[in-house]
Amino acid sequence: MEGTNPAETGEDPLAPYRGRIMYGLATAAAVCLIPFSVNAFLQDNPGLGAGILCAVLVLGIDAFATYLKKPPPIPLILLLVPITAGMAISLKTQGFFGALWCYPTVVLFTFSLSRRMANAGSILLLLIISVLVYHYIGLAFTIRFFVTLTLTIILANIVLSIIVDLHRRLLDQAIVDPLTGVFNRRHMERSLSDAIERKRRNSAPASLLLIDIDRFKSVNDQFGHAKGDSVLKGIVSLIGKRARKLDLLFRLLFRIGGEEFILLLPDTQEAAAAVVAEQLRASIAESRLLDGRQLTVSIGVSELQPGESVDSWMKHADDALYAAKKAGRNRVVCAGPARPPGGPGAP
Repeated sequence: MEGTNPAETGEDPLAPYRGRIMYGLATAAAVCLIPFSVNAFLQDNPGLGAGILCAVLVLGIDAFATYLKKPPPIPLILLLVPITAGMAISLKTQGFFGALWCYPTVVLFTFSLSRRMANAGSILLLLIISVLVYHYIGLAFTIRFFVTLTLTIILANIVLSIIVDLHRRLLDQAIVDPLTGVFNRRHMERSLSDAIERKRRNSAPASLLLIDIDRFKSVNDQFGHAKGDSVLKGIVSLIGKRARKLDLLFRLLFRIGGEEFILLLPDTQEAAAAVVAEQLRASIAESRLLDGRQLTVSIGVSELQPGESVDSWMKHADDALYAAKKAGRNRVVCAGPARPPGGPGAP
């Protein structure tokens, strides 16, 4: 089982940088486009001047809203209207040079909008301006314009795909355990904090299972670290199969130490979590991960209590795990009054 990557859920890798992008675009628009707007008004071309000025104002308003940490009030896709109108006027009065503004517009859409919206706006711009170029200039220029702008759109998407891939790799390095493929302690702390927030807002229950492989050091000493790594992967695989069978969110499995894992169970009270823990314990005890030797785990179960912190929640699970180890290992112990339905030597 591989850990689910947040980047694969449709997260926009450019989202954290929208503010910086907006500031840069607004500054560039003010410096580069306002002189063109003034020149258009001076040449008795108020339609073109107004279109350019409108685009600058939209970028400026959205950039200022972003500076105030508010959502941009004007969707940037609406820039398609003044941009298209300005290009149409420019094509009519200045010839093919008016179509050149399509290229920076495609770049603007690519880095300022969601990928789907950017492609929709770019393709719509391509089709509209191609028709206008054909109408005002001719077929030969239309073919050249259509091909070059299409290539620009394709290249912009290639660059964006590379950014998404790099974003995914950085996320993997930051929150995924490279050996087992499950999440690491960094992502665990965020997930547990989210569960605490859900408890505070909606009184949603949550439990965690602190799973420790019994006598794992002896496995490394007797069979070697390569076999130990194989055992860790096997444990993860067994937990994954059981979690999918129980329709659990297995993406909430975390490796927090050499042989320790935490399985977070949202919307689960301690009694139900103990049942899950016992099934996992029995499944691992019956496995054949080591030739000629039984492999077992001890599990501490703790349900989140109102007002509890992450440290306190984990401390209760750790206390329960310690009790399981002290009682002879290969068993489940709950932090609260609930007890697992069986298991070797269960109290």
